[in-house]
Amino acid sequence: MPGIVFISLTFLCFGGLCWIFWRMSRARVRKEEAGWNELIAKLLPVSRTGIHEVATAFLEPTGREMDARHAERHLEPRDVWDFIGGIDGLKTMHHNAEVLIDLASYVSRWNPEAYIVAEQLRLDAHDIKNALSQIERAQRKGKLAYSFSVQASRATAAYYLMTQRVCALYEISNAGLLAQLKEVI
Repeated sequence: MPGIVFISLTFLCFGGLCWIFWRMSRARVRKEEAGWNELIAKLLPVSRTGIHEVATAFLEPTGREMDARHAERHLEPRDVWDFIGGIDGLKTMHHNAEVLIDLASYVSRWNPEAYIVAEQLRLDAHDIKNALSQIERAQRKGKLAYSFSVQASRATAAYYLMTQRVCALYEISNAGLLAQLKEVI
């Protein structure tokens, strides 16, 4: 009797693994077959100006940011929160980061070099995911004020660089789609 239970559980586990593999492969195929309009429609709106402000302050640090006499250049944690839309804004950037990877993969249909850009985008998306996880962890511990500004600035800079890389990729690979891409990014 125990042998039948073991064999039944083995077949059940094997069947479950086969089903999971089949679902994952179907999702990957659907993702690879997605068209331009379908990909563009997946992008959610974000505050481009806010993202630019936060990313620029993070990527181009100057002594003016630390000098109280130049308060107009210094971003307070509340400014970062407002500019990017808080945690929901970060979640939107994370969602869009996945779509940006798909957009780079879309280009690889006619430009094999796009795989290099897609890999860089995957690394950037990983940075956004890590920052979001750390912020959510800090929020659960009640220490959001301490980590949000730094983590959100890093994630926003990664997202901003992703958008710039995708635009550059389309500029050299299919400039005809670039104008539409810039409208929704």
